[in-house]
Amino acid sequence: MQKHKYAYYAFSLLLLILSGAVGFYNNPPTQEPQTTEENYEYTGQIPYAYYFQLYAPNINWPWQMLAALCYEESHYNPHARSASGALGLMQLMPKTAKRFGLNDSTIYSPQDNIRAGVEYIAFLQKKYSFITDSAENINFVLASYNAGPAHIMDARRLAKKHGRSAYVWFGNTEYWLAQLQYEQYANDSVVRFGQFNPAQTINYVHKVHRTYRKILLSEP
Repeated sequence: MQKHKYAYYAFSLLLLILSGAVGFYNNPPTQEPQTTEENYEYTGQIPYAYYFQLYAPNINWPWQMLAALCYEESHYNPHARSASGALGLMQLMPKTAKRFGLNDSTIYSPQDNIRAGVEYIAFLQKKYSFITDSAENINFVLASYNAGPAHIMDARRLAKKHGRSAYVWFGNTEYWLAQLQYEQYANDSVVRFGQFNPAQTINYVHKVHRTYRKILLSEP
């Protein structure tokens, strides 16, 4: 049984490497990595759809995109708490939660947490107001929701310097975010916030989009 377990882990790691989830950062994909229905976790259950529909118009997002972000953050667990201390459905850090009106008695309230998360998204949207394409604006907001805007702005500066678009995410600014793991780029004169591990953020944007598509397909 133990040998089978190790063989399973080894096979899983090989699949990750071959699919690009590990070590693809020298040449990040220009399109989203493939997945299959069998190996993807989303179940089609959206327990707080009413609140997503209520607040999504405040940021001009499809409510399904907001629901997809929430799923990737907490799997719709209103009492979720991450290792870094992020709380609730939208996984807001305590300082961010307080900034947008949450306290100890409301942080785990589904409606209040979603509302505050949407207000934080609106804050990020303003930072990228110069990205007028709505789909691209969403991509940059998603990346910043996961990583904070500082490293995303560094990646934009590198993209501009090296001839890729600082207004397009996939294959452009995404590519230069990936390069921030390397000292030669993290020490570039246009980079203000130093080295960054890009894996989680790059995968996060792809995962939210995949969940969004699955939510659309699951609707009657």
